[in-house]
Amino acid sequence: MSSYPHITLPQKCGWFYIITLNFNGTLGFGITLGLSRRLQKGYCNPTASRQVFSHLYYGKYSQIIGLERYIKNQWGDKRLILFNERLEWFDPVHRITDDALVQFLEGRCQVRYPDIYRVKSAHLPFSPGDYFKDIRDRPNHYLERI
Repeated sequence: MSSYPHITLPQKCGWFYIITLNFNGTLGFGITLGLSRRLQKGYCNPTASRQVFSHLYYGKYSQIIGLERYIKNQWGDKRLILFNERLEWFDPVHRITDDALVQFLEGRCQVRYPDIYRVKSAHLPFSPGDYFKDIRDRPNHYLERI
């Protein structure tokens, strides 16, 4: 029996992810409802290379959206601009690290978003597939409180 309190997931959940492109090292982030589909069709297929999500968070979708907005607003000046559009990638000139991004977003989750959980490191990095197909039935197996 686990010593951690049982995680009860809200009805509508989504994913927040951190990704570092393997071919150029650019750090990015985003949200999705369909994790495997997003990774495969959004990143692997267009880059013709296997990509992975290094950090994943799962939880109440409205809070996932709020977290993404917060990062976009707070670190907007650090985001990459291509063709006059600010992207969900950090401009390499700012040297944002994976650890700095994790610390920033987890700090915000602790204060404002209690229904967002960290995917345990044993389940990362994630590659396309149906690995998390039973996450709603077994949240304590995959997730931990931030």
